[in-house]
Amino acid sequence: MPMKTLCHTPAKLILTGEHAVLFGAPALSMAVDLPTQCDMNFTPDTGSKEPSCLEIELSDFNHKQIYPLSIWQQRVIEIETRFALYEKQALSIQSVLQQPVDLILLTFQQFHNAYRLKPGHWGVKLQSHQLTGKGLGSSASVIISLLQSLFSHHKLSYSDVELLSIAQRVESHQHGSSSGLDPTTVLKGGLLRYQQGSPLQQLTSHHFHGWIIDTGTPESTTGQAVNQVHREFSHQHPIWTEFKNVAQLIEQAWQDSDAPQLKQAIKHNQQLLETIGVVPPTVQRFIHTLNQSSESAAKICGAGSVSGEKAGIVLCISQHAPEALCKEYGYDYYPLKFSEKGSRCEMVL
Repeated sequence: MPMKTLCHTPAKLILTGEHAVLFGAPALSMAVDLPTQCDMNFTPDTGSKEPSCLEIELSDFNHKQIYPLSIWQQRVIEIETRFALYEKQALSIQSVLQQPVDLILLTFQQFHNAYRLKPGHWGVKLQSHQLTGKGLGSSASVIISLLQSLFSHHKLSYSDVELLSIAQRVESHQHGSSSGLDPTTVLKGGLLRYQQGSPLQQLTSHHFHGWIIDTGTPESTTGQAVNQVHREFSHQHPIWTEFKNVAQLIEQAWQDSDAPQLKQAIKHNQQLLETIGVVPPTVQRFIHTLNQSSESAAKICGAGSVSGEKAGIVLCISQHAPEALCKEYGYDYYPLKFSEKGSRCEMVL
């Protein structure tokens, strides 16, 4: 009998800690109401011992194709070969997953390796928000949506740790070094404090007025930005202590609902991100204009970019939308909406 699930997974926005989280600093990450939707259906094949095929539709990329088991497993072998070359520094991280569909094929294969997929026809339709690829954790939202759907279809009980372990393994193929922050945030929802080696903390989500500003898709990938920062700033570099201190100030201000202190700390955080070279000049000028006012504070959110003039998403904390300045720079903006709930999956058939 055919089965169908529907999964909605929020996006994530890093309040503080991008890049620094990989060097032991804490990160604050919030789930935001920009959902990725995953429709998954399954028709069993009682005459086969292997999954017969995987049909994938990616609405955002106008892609629809059927992959027999042998084809998709061969694609994954090629992905793993490229990832091994990346780990030996013989290939760039952006060469590992070469098409959007590779992320889906890899997620299915990782689940299959751990739990064995039921034999039959698997169908997946994925649709994301309009800000995909701009530092809002789109890859993590897709991976978590797929894994939750697969666990539901197989009626498997699982812990968050098990699911996140697979998610982090998959995400590393996309970004090179996954801290696990993005998948954890979109799975859990709300506002999270994450630090490697420490228990995850759920923080109170105070609702400051804010705006998500789209400066355009970064020219460099998250993986490229992370790798360049790693090359230029060692684990022992004192800047990571500064990142750690500013993260603590932002966390305290958020918990205390102290808007002036929060804005001051966000401005300092932005200065540190400029120092490590991930904020293009045009975006720097835009943010400097916003940060001259005591009424607003802005910083990039996500990996930023180490080339070009676009940096993905800028977060602006202010009562009023920076409409005139955004119009001057040609940037779209959206109100910041929290998602208190994380990824949710339901059986619809």
